[in-house]
Amino acid sequence: MGVGKEIARVRKARGLTQKLLAERVAIRANFLSEIEAEKKTASFETIIKLADALDCSLDVLAGQELSEAASASFSEADKAARFCREDALVRKSALIMGALDENEKYKIFTYIHDIMELSSIKNQNRYQHEEES
Repeated sequence: MGVGKEIARVRKARGLTQKLLAERVAIRANFLSEIEAEKKTASFETIIKLADALDCSLDVLAGQELSEAASASFSEADKAARFCREDALVRKSALIMGALDENEKYKIFTYIHDIMELSSIKNQNRYQHEEES
């Protein structure tokens, strides 16, 4: 199965229409249809956006047809693409934080700290529960 067919399979499994998925990645629905039918080839950037919108890795969209080496190559590209998006998010966050006054920054950092503590407590409880089982 090709990448287009895998996109269609994952999209359907997620309960998304072609129109909705196309809107999420800013492409035309008829172009997505042609990608899924494997009449057209999407750019690597578009495939990355589709993987993000479908909440899956590039490996999933690569399917079983690719060799182990090609699949590993997709994995590395997926990691690099996610790192670039995370880096862009950090830069955008820094710009936003720079525009806030000290009181607003303090509130945000306090909120983030609280979330991290709750997450840590949940993880500790989960590990304790697993050890007791």
